[in-house]
Amino acid sequence: CHHVTGECTCPPGWTGHDCKHPCNSGRWGQRCENTCVCNNSDGSCDPVTGSCFCEPGFTGKHCE
Repeated sequence: CHHVTGECTCPPGWTGHDCKHPCNSGRWGQRCENTCVCNNSDGSCDPVTGSCFCEPGFTGKHCE
């Protein structure tokens, strides 16, 4: 964390002043700046890697 502001640089997939909150659903990566590109019901993906969570019967990078 920054020695003056106290603000932390969170690892990928995490956000918040203290880095204790995962990215919101549909977001991933450093500072949660990336948008999930998934063809699943809620557009969610792994908050760290961006890998899609595919529903049964769907496979592939984007659950196609």
